[in-house]
Amino acid sequence: MFTMEFVSIYHTVHSFEIEIIRNLLEENDIKYQLPDEATQSAAGMAGLGMAGMRVMVPKSQREQAIAILKERGFS
Repeated sequence: MFTMEFVSIYHTVHSFEIEIIRNLLEENDIKYQLPDEATQSAAGMAGLGMAGMRVMVPKSQREQAIAILKERGFS
């Protein structure tokens, strides 16, 4: 069984950034994971808190994803 290795490319405590990044990655056919999403959903709607959320993409798409985010002002 083949398992894709995912790497972290961005971390934020702002939920609006997650939504923008999610849309950018989907528009560019880049797979992604938000491993902290379930934790944040369980925490409620108060915001992402101190821990925030990570955006992870397949290692093979890392450079492409970072370039897209930088293009849009994410660093």
